[in-house]
Amino acid sequence: MKRSKFYLKYLVALLFGALIFQSGCKKEKGYHDQSNINLGTDLNMYDYLKSKPGVYDSLLLLIDAFKMKPILTDSSVTLFAPSNSSFRIALTNLNNARRALGKPAIFLKDLAAAKALTSADIAKAKADSSHLDTMVSRYIIRGLFKSSTFSVGDGQALFAVRGGYPMHGKRKYADAQGWQNGGSEIIEFANTKRSVFEANWTTATTSSINIQAKNGIVHLLEPDHVFGFDEFARRLTLVPPPDNLTLADMTTWKNTLPLPEKPYSVTFNGNYQDGGVSAGEKIDKLFDNNVLTKFISEFLNNNNAPVKMVYKFFTGPQVANVYTMTSANDAKARDPKSWVLEGSNDGVVYEKLDTRQDQVFDSRFETHIYDFPNEKAYLYYRLTILTNSGDGLFQLAEWSMNYRKTYN
Repeated sequence: MKRSKFYLKYLVALLFGALIFQSGCKKEKGYHDQSNINLGTDLNMYDYLKSKPGVYDSLLLLIDAFKMKPILTDSSVTLFAPSNSSFRIALTNLNNARRALGKPAIFLKDLAAAKALTSADIAKAKADSSHLDTMVSRYIIRGLFKSSTFSVGDGQALFAVRGGYPMHGKRKYADAQGWQNGGSEIIEFANTKRSVFEANWTTATTSSINIQAKNGIVHLLEPDHVFGFDEFARRLTLVPPPDNLTLADMTTWKNTLPLPEKPYSVTFNGNYQDGGVSAGEKIDKLFDNNVLTKFISEFLNNNNAPVKMVYKFFTGPQVANVYTMTSANDAKARDPKSWVLEGSNDGVVYEKLDTRQDQVFDSRFETHIYDFPNEKAYLYYRLTILTNSGDGLFQLAEWSMNYRKTYN
């Protein structure tokens, strides 16, 4: 009898423990696998934004300024819509940077209209307006993409409606109630910066998704997203480089038939090397005025074995007092870090013009402008790369020699 009571108590305890375990394994309250929202509107995308006064006015200002209204009324596109808050943050960052440079604040409508604050700023105002056009177009994607499209693998490659700039979308789930990925469905919208390395991307997340408009799909971005991703303030504080002497010289050289001797050359470790790493990425890519191409070479971080790139002006000696360098599409460790710029008129004896140390290119396709004092015309300009950021290869998208009328 005692034995049977013991087994009965044991069985009850076992069943009670199992019940506790089962209840502990239930999903926490608030966990849900949210299906597509599929909100619908009879309005086209442009009118949908208009129907939200005080929310998307800044975006509409740019849409109107850059004549994109037909895209949002007649085309089948997907819009990742930044709100006024996104523009407010971006403009605050920009005007903080302008204040540090001793410049007055500027407003979005002035930037869009290429309104120059002074007559000396006309060229920059036009460049800034073009930057805005480029940045806003990246939020408008060719084709129709609901969140379910981004659920396969690592997401979906996307292409901007103007210029086909590569963006990326990936479906994720927000955390909720202590559960990782236990919340609502969101889309991670990324600016790839034309890089295959995800670490180089900058991302934004959505607040609402899958709004089905008459002619497309709208996803609304979180209000803490900074319009332009991380490029807004940097692009709009950049002073455009002065006259590109190299580009003008290359144009003359290309129009001379039959083509004479090439005006450029490169050596690595004292030996001529061009195309040894990649046949399609030779030194001529430095002078094609296209940041999407690049020159790549073997490299040793050793001042005794540098990469030396030489440009010989076809049109004769030129006075240059500025040069530009543009980082290439991937592998930040291949960026130049320290170098020497020299000039020569016989290609044998060179005079030092400029030296740079510990330079950093923060992003891909980033152009740095370097001024140096010079009033002498040289036939040859030589750029000697002494160190890069640590890789066994060196790469650069563009190099130009320029002239500024007034040296600062």
